[in-house]
Amino acid sequence: MRFPRFLTGYLLAAIGFFAFLTVSSRLVGPDASEPPIVRDSGEVDAITVVRDVGLDYEHPLVLHRQVDYSAGRAAAWYPRREAPILADLVAAGELPPVAERVGEEPVVMEGVEGIGQYGGTWMRIARTPSEVRWIGYRGAGATLVRFSPYGEPLMPHVAKSYTVSPDHREFVFELRRGMKWSDGHPFTADDILYWWEREANDTEVLAQPPEIMRIRGRAGRVEKLGTYRVKFSFPEPNSLFLVKLARGLEVANCPAHYLSQYHPTIGDQDKINRRIEARKLPGRVAAYTDVKNYLNPEHPRLWPWLYRTYKSSPPQTAVRNPYYWVVDTQGNQLPYIDRILFKLRSASMIHLALTNGEASMQWQWDLAKSYTLAMEQRSAGGFDVYHWFAGENLFVVYPNLNRRVDADRPETAHKAALLSDKRFRQALSVAINRQAIIDADYNGQSVPSAVSPEPGTPYYEPSLYRSYVQHDPKEANRLLDDIGLTERDREGFRTYVDGSRMVFYLSLSSDDTGIGPSQFIVDDWAAVGVRVLIRNESRALWATKAQALEHDFNAWSANGNFPALAPEAYVPIENCSFALGFARWYAQGGLYGPIPPERAGGCIEPPVDHPLRQAMELYDRYRAALEPGQQQAIFKEILKIAAENVWTFNVASPQPTLIVVKDDFRNVPRKAIHTGLLMSPANTGIETYYFERPYDSPGAIEQMKAAILKPTLPPDAPATEGSQTDSGLKLGSTIRFMLIGIIALLVILTAIKHPYIGRRLLIMVPTLLIISLVTFVIIQLPPGDFLTMRIMQLRMEGNEQALQEVEELKKLFSTDESVSYQYARWLGLPWFLSFDEKDEGLLQGHMGRSMEDRRAVNDIVGDRILLTILISLGTILFTWAMAIPIGIYSAVRQYSIGDYILTFIGFIGMCVPGFLLALLLIFASGEWFGIRITGLFSSQYGAQPEWTWGKIADLLQHIWVPVVVLGVGGTASMIRIMRANLLDELKKPYVVTARAKGVRPMRLLFKYPVRMALNPFVSGIGSLFPQLVSGGAIVGIVMSLPTVGPLMLSSLMSQDMFLAGSMLMVLSMLGVLGTLASDLLLLWLDPRIRFGGGER
Repeated sequence: MRFPRFLTGYLLAAIGFFAFLTVSSRLVGPDASEPPIVRDSGEVDAITVVRDVGLDYEHPLVLHRQVDYSAGRAAAWYPRREAPILADLVAAGELPPVAERVGEEPVVMEGVEGIGQYGGTWMRIARTPSEVRWIGYRGAGATLVRFSPYGEPLMPHVAKSYTVSPDHREFVFELRRGMKWSDGHPFTADDILYWWEREANDTEVLAQPPEIMRIRGRAGRVEKLGTYRVKFSFPEPNSLFLVKLARGLEVANCPAHYLSQYHPTIGDQDKINRRIEARKLPGRVAAYTDVKNYLNPEHPRLWPWLYRTYKSSPPQTAVRNPYYWVVDTQGNQLPYIDRILFKLRSASMIHLALTNGEASMQWQWDLAKSYTLAMEQRSAGGFDVYHWFAGENLFVVYPNLNRRVDADRPETAHKAALLSDKRFRQALSVAINRQAIIDADYNGQSVPSAVSPEPGTPYYEPSLYRSYVQHDPKEANRLLDDIGLTERDREGFRTYVDGSRMVFYLSLSSDDTGIGPSQFIVDDWAAVGVRVLIRNESRALWATKAQALEHDFNAWSANGNFPALAPEAYVPIENCSFALGFARWYAQGGLYGPIPPERAGGCIEPPVDHPLRQAMELYDRYRAALEPGQQQAIFKEILKIAAENVWTFNVASPQPTLIVVKDDFRNVPRKAIHTGLLMSPANTGIETYYFERPYDSPGAIEQMKAAILKPTLPPDAPATEGSQTDSGLKLGSTIRFMLIGIIALLVILTAIKHPYIGRRLLIMVPTLLIISLVTFVIIQLPPGDFLTMRIMQLRMEGNEQALQEVEELKKLFSTDESVSYQYARWLGLPWFLSFDEKDEGLLQGHMGRSMEDRRAVNDIVGDRILLTILISLGTILFTWAMAIPIGIYSAVRQYSIGDYILTFIGFIGMCVPGFLLALLLIFASGEWFGIRITGLFSSQYGAQPEWTWGKIADLLQHIWVPVVVLGVGGTASMIRIMRANLLDELKKPYVVTARAKGVRPMRLLFKYPVRMALNPFVSGIGSLFPQLVSGGAIVGIVMSLPTVGPLMLSSLMSQDMFLAGSMLMVLSMLGVLGTLASDLLLLWLDPRIRFGGGER
């Protein structure tokens, strides 16, 4: 009898599953019955106009306005109006009048659509909290001269004007009188002189003057000619100085009155020592670097927006600079926009956020992948898609011609020899089927090309543009055979000349470049017998390995259209991805004589007859040439060398840069050049952007006013006058200690009454000790972690500053100490002898420091723990609220239609991955209900600091999704557990006896069998907590949740072993505490445990 019923149930489940798949595919799949959309000619013409990125260089767009400063107060541009929030502060006596703040010689700018309106919050999407530093370069453009939207002309910016000597050896800049730093202190020539004397020429800070101040191996000079006059001079003609100065951010980012207090040579030692002690820094140089950090809220700036409120978790904000020295033509102080708010999204989900209309104005390098979606969503999302001229090829593979050779790894010598052979590079280039990649990955909108200036530009060189880009596997095989790579292994791949296995690695950081066409490329190389594996790493680890020359191939972007700004794609200078060792040699002046040993670290001299050495010599001639025609002729010789030698592997010509712009976000040019070299979008007059309908909540306005007046520093920063520290950590500590106290009291009272719990507590001590030991071993095991790579890179550089940083890293992470001491310090055991904060460890609640950025792990985790706990508790409550009643029903109504339906749903819940369910819910809510449920708040309420009923309702609209997604799988398994346990209990004799005595069914069910059936249910709590945290990592990434899971995954990607190890320890402790919690619940639930199984 049972078999037919089982078979019937099985068939019903199979039919139900098939029906579910059919309905699902119908709901989310395309409707094949609908005819293709036919666009009318007018719409096609409009799209064609939008896609046109051509620029009128004969009539370049210029936003700066030249004015007569002698007109003074009578001029229309004279500063007389300001943002309402600043006017309120002036009225309250908190700020001086606008004319006094801006000065008598401001920059005058006018946006492409004219005068704007004050107010509003510019919403941006960030991958990490630290991306708020964008406000300091692409979001500022605070340089002596600034690029225009089309690049040229260069306009005086921080400088009021400048003159250039006929031989391009001397450049004299006149600064702006009355201009001030963001703290109100005057900006003068002394600040530029401080940069030159105390940073550029101080080996405690920089190993040598930056590249912008060197020409033909010799350094230039900076002289103060007056309070507002400064001269840059060079021993040789330097025709490229001005365009490089337009990227020289640090030249005008060194407030002498502030930084001199912390300078390692001349600073106030008491202040330096206080900072070292408070921030637990290893030395004076580290303290100065910490002060210089872009995320230091009290550092005075010249930027339009300032980072004034430290937060360990998103969203991050930047508020307007009350002393910003730019006005419009009607005397309104800029910027128009009050603040910028950075919402956190995972890199893979940013394009979805942009196509949902969550950003006010932003570009994303991989938005072309969602081009059709973005164009179709313009109306629904309330945005437009601008097409700007792209200066960059977004995915370029760089072979490492200076591959580090390790005597202990013989394969590195083989790799170095092959990567330096142009025939090998030529073979790999023609092996790539570029057209297939363009059709599949680039929407067919590009053409195969090398990294090269585009046709129609002054530097276009035909021989380079089409150099080795044809797909010719036969030629690739011939070249590889000519090298001597004729032998193959069992898998069909070529071997090195000695017969050993050949494996290369293509290293990339998918958060920055995406996986892109990498799989196409390695498959094409595999087709000619070259085995290359993709290695996806965090950006920090990827960059550190590249600096240490520990890579074979790297993937990054390249800029071939602006040789004056970025010749590194053709000639190795300063930072060159394909020959960094040669570039270091050139940067240290190796072309002009022997390099001192203290500066020769990491330098590799190219052979005299090497084509790159010839390219270096040509580049020096190019820098000295004064006429544009002469410059172009010289540089084309460099391009011809690149055409023959294949320094890089590019796929296609650049696609237009796609900019998402909200409909009410104004003054954004329709056409411009977008590239990091021009610090875009700063070159498009970023401070003139404005909202047609600006809005900020009253709470947001008050928060901005407070931030403008007083910075909020990190919790471990020494407080200074006029600042405050973030109270989040202190509040978190208070709550933590209160909870620990309550739990400890509860556990002690329970343990005294019930020895069973006492034994469990005693067992926890050695358990946690063993877990900590295993975790520490895991930290130490992996070779090539971030810290090892960083130390290797610094030792290779070999200069005094690098060696000092090595010593600081050793001191900070105790790498020179024994393993046993490192373990004891990680736990915090030395603290019990010294009671010194520097010796705190896990036992004192200090989880160590991140290897990547040296921040405290406690600070990095921040409020993520609280949010993770809230979501986890919500998930557990959801799981129990659903699983217990459904499990009871399924057991009591065994083999009923309801049981089958619920069983089917339960199996679906167990089988569907959480991240897939999250994607389906995101799609369904947006498609059917018009609700965007990524993150925890919508854009409107994410920018609102105060809590209102609307914000609470908005949170409830979003938070149910992660709870349901994380809880569905656990709910399904718990239903099956509850059903099976209750079925076992219902068959026991005591149930039959109770029924025979006439006990009512419901009372019998809930008083005995259900309570007994909950025992295994409760026992699973121990494993539930860590599963929710670790298992929710991918869900957190998909849904852009600032929880612990994505952070742990990120630390593993970057091989930041201390951060990952500390997180692993936290998860283990959650498991142990969860087990204790389940024991306490079992003690309350089951009288057999309370009374010792009948012993009392």
